[in-house]
This record gives sequence, structure tokens and C-alpha cells, in this order.
Amino acid sequence: MPELPEVETVKKILKKTLVGATITSVDVLRAATILGSASIFQESLKDAKFKNISRKGKYLIFHLSKGLVILSHLRMEGKFYELNENEPNSQYAKVVFHLDNGHKLCFDDSRCFGILKLSKETKYLEDPLMLNVGPEPSEINDIDDIFNKVKDSTHPIKELITTQSLISGIGNIYADEILFECKIHPLTPGKFITRENWIEIVESAKKILEKAIKQGGSTIKSYHPGKDLDGKFQSKLKAYGKAGEKCPRCCDILQFIKINGRGTTYCPKCQKKKGAPVRVAIFGKIASGKSEVLKYFAKVGYPTISSDEIVSSLYKEKAVTAIIAKRFNLPFNNEVDKTVLRDYLVAHPKDIPVINRIVHPLVKERIEEFFKAHKNNDIVVCEIPLLFESKSENLFDYIIGVDAPKDVQLDRLQNRNKETSKSLKMIARNNSFDKNKNKADIIVNNNSDLASLKSEIDQIISKLQEYLDLFPSLHLC
Repeated sequence: MPELPEVETVKKILKKTLVGATITSVDVLRAATILGSASIFQESLKDAKFKNISRKGKYLIFHLSKGLVILSHLRMEGKFYELNENEPNSQYAKVVFHLDNGHKLCFDDSRCFGILKLSKETKYLEDPLMLNVGPEPSEINDIDDIFNKVKDSTHPIKELITTQSLISGIGNIYADEILFECKIHPLTPGKFITRENWIEIVESAKKILEKAIKQGGSTIKSYHPGKDLDGKFQSKLKAYGKAGEKCPRCCDILQFIKINGRGTTYCPKCQKKKGAPVRVAIFGKIASGKSEVLKYFAKVGYPTISSDEIVSSLYKEKAVTAIIAKRFNLPFNNEVDKTVLRDYLVAHPKDIPVINRIVHPLVKERIEEFFKAHKNNDIVVCEIPLLFESKSENLFDYIIGVDAPKDVQLDRLQNRNKETSKSLKMIARNNSFDKNKNKADIIVNNNSDLASLKSEIDQIISKLQEYLDLFPSLHLC
């Protein structure tokens, strides 16, 4: 969707070519594009001259003679194309303005979300469309009004800065860029954004939007500011659309999440989320003691969940069982027999990614449901051995890696199954920990007794509580 820099670029282009031209007639090819009566729109604009074009937030405002104004919002795909009168209309033209200079202006909209509305010069600022448009970053000199409106908000900051009634002109692209620049996690609740944070957000927005305007905005996917024109700012983007690439600041991998349906890119290392619950993930080597760490978190009173338990529960669901039975032609009825499935995958290792594509998204859904159910807790903990294989790391704020020497792993596995060769194969097969351990926030070396392990976890909990104590309003007791 075009944002403030793109709409400003459109305004500048149209202002050069339209001001002074008179509308001779209007063709409304899609009546729903006009808010209000299409026939009144057509009749009123005949012989009206373009006097000026301005902008408020993402709205284009066409000022005409006869005391008339056209309010326009491009929404997802709306564009204005000025063409010679003898040229065909643009491909998705919805409204065509015929001009006295031998040209025509097509309002083109492939998605049909854009709107045009007729108003009067003396009253357009009182139109409900305009009343819901907040100040632009460049118009904000005193941050107190915004700060006071959202200081108790539980909505994520990404959602707040794209709320046009609070701050106008910022959409998905520039929100990602602004929050990246300010090192603020997009999921951080508004009540944890300090006054100083808001000052930084607004100042960053001013600078980024100004630079984008100078570059003609960003050409993203099918957006163009005008016929055969591209914006140039997309080459300057640091976060938006860069998921999977290295952070230009710290070289960690940029992550992609959705916030209220909006795709969002951020750096998990540079942009740390403030506020509870702190979502903790536990991963590690096989037989390293991950389950013991999880049990201890539960013992001291924090909500916990295990992805292995989630999978076991999924395998008892008829719908999941039916999908797996059909996909691998296995004789399951009411639930998946894990031994049969495991033996099948050992014999058909190429099908392991297939079962993962079925199960991993379901596990992530259950983990997110768990988070929602415990949103009022300080810390929630999940043991998830395949954290990185399932691409679930972006669900968490803090990652604990549990390590153990090979001889300790072997001893623990032998206590389970008494077969050394089988234990060694299991260790070798589950040795992806080493390539991912550098992504953990902390590594627990579980090579001693249980008391030592608990002591390490107590230290981690103390660190997490120190962080939460910065925000005492979260605590329920």
C-alpha cells in the first residue's frame, strides 16, 4: 500500500501536470469507487478547474474551482495515470477525468479498494475521513499527546504507529524501518514505550520519511508513483522485505512474523521485546537434560509446555491421524502409532521433511495458543528440541541451549535403553545443536549433578526477573 512518501510523490507529479486543467466530463466505470452519488460526482465536476493538489496523511486532496474538493485514498493498488485523450484507458481504470488540454486522468485500481469522494472547500476538513487522520510525524512537536493516549495500551507498537488516527502516513514499510532504526521490537506493548522512546520514534519517522520522499518513495511489487516511474527508496530499506537476510547492524538473521495480519520484519538481536510474558524456549542435545530444565521451571511455578507432549497429543487426534495415514499409506485408525511411524521414517528418511511439514505448523499453533492462555504470567517456558528445524525461534524472546558432553549423553541414553551402538547412533543423528547454539541467549552446561543444574536455572530466572522488575505493573501478585 502506498504510504506517505509515495502519496507525496504522486501529489508532486500530478500537481505539475493537472493544475490549470479543466474537467470537461467524467466517466465513472465503477460506481462503488465513488463514496456518495456517482451521478452527482459526474455532474458537479463538469467545467471544474484544478487549482491545487495537497495531501493529508495518505489522502490526496484535489482543490478545484466552484468551491469543490475531491478526497482520494489510493489504498492497496490505486494509481493516477495521465494519458493522451486518444490513448486507451489504463488497464484497471475505474474513473476517467477528461480534460480540456487533450489529456485524461485515469484513476486505476486493480484491487478496487481505492476511493474518491466529492466534498466542499469550506467543509472537507470536517469530513469523517479527514477527522480520523492524525498528525504526520513532521507536524508533531510535542510528544505528550501521543504518549498520554497510549501509555496504558497493550497493543503492539507496530500496530500503534500504523494507526492513522494516532500518527498519519506510516504503513507497513516505514513502520518496519522506523522500529528497526530505534531498536524497538514490533510486538512491544504500547505501555512499555517510554516518552523518550516516542521522541526517538517520531524523530526517526521524520528522517526516514523525508529521505523516502526525496527518493520518490519505494517501488514495492506493483506500486509505481506514476506511469513508467519507479521510486528509489527501496534500495535503502534495511528491514522491510529482508527476512532471512543478515541484519545490517549485527549480522543476525532478520525474522518475519505477522502482527494483526501485517507481515513484519525485525532483528531478534537488536530489537528486544519489553514486557511480559517473556517467552522462553529450551532446546539442546539429546539426553542433555532439557526435560529436567523444563521440570524445574514448572516446579518453581511457571507455566510450561513440551513440544513432544504436543506431538503426542496431535497423534491422538483423528484428523491428524487420517492425514498421516493417507500420506504414508500406514494402517492407523484412531491414532498414530509412534513406533510404526518411527520405523517407517527410518526406512524412508526422505519422508522426514514431509512429516515435518505436516506436524511443525500444528505444533507452532498449539504453542501460540499456550502463550495466549498464559498472557498474564511473567514467564512462560517451552521445551522444543527442533526449535530451529521447525523455524519456531521467532516465537520466543529468550532461548536457552542445553549442552552436555558426549560421554554424559551416552551414559544417560544407556540408562534408557542399555544398547551402546543404538545410543551412539541417536547422538549422531540428533547433533544439529552445535550449528545453532550460537543463536541461544545462554548455554547451560549440564555436565554435573542435578543440584548444579538447578542452580544455573535459578540464576537465569533471576536475570529474567530483574528484567521484569523494570516493569512492575505487569506483576499480578
